[in-house]
Amino acid sequence: MHTGKKIKLLRNLKGISQEQLATKIGRTRALISHIEQSGQVNYETLLLILNFFNLKKDDFDNFEQNQIKLTKTKDNTLQIDELQKLKEQISSCQKENSILKELVDSQKEIIKLLKEKKK
Repeated sequence: MHTGKKIKLLRNLKGISQEQLATKIGRTRALISHIEQSGQVNYETLLLILNFFNLKKDDFDNFEQNQIKLTKTKDNTLQIDELQKLKEQISSCQKENSILKELVDSQKEIIKLLKEKKK
């Protein structure tokens, strides 16, 4: 994963826009967009971004997508594997919701048929 994709992932996990990141580090939104798309960033800007995300350069260089740690607050560290678990739970809930919707629809159909039979 190139540098720009890592930065975009960090930004999205933090829940901030390109504009917000740019403002926080004193750069333009267009520059953030360029970095995320191309992966090209000068060292000074990269350090500003990493400082904003409370990451060391070595950690940033060596991480895999499932190893990112973001400081959400001083006391609360958000880890990507926790997000992955939440994503799996959401997926499971969506499947259950779909099954329940089918059940409700079938029950409505049975009720409709029973009403028609009564007439």
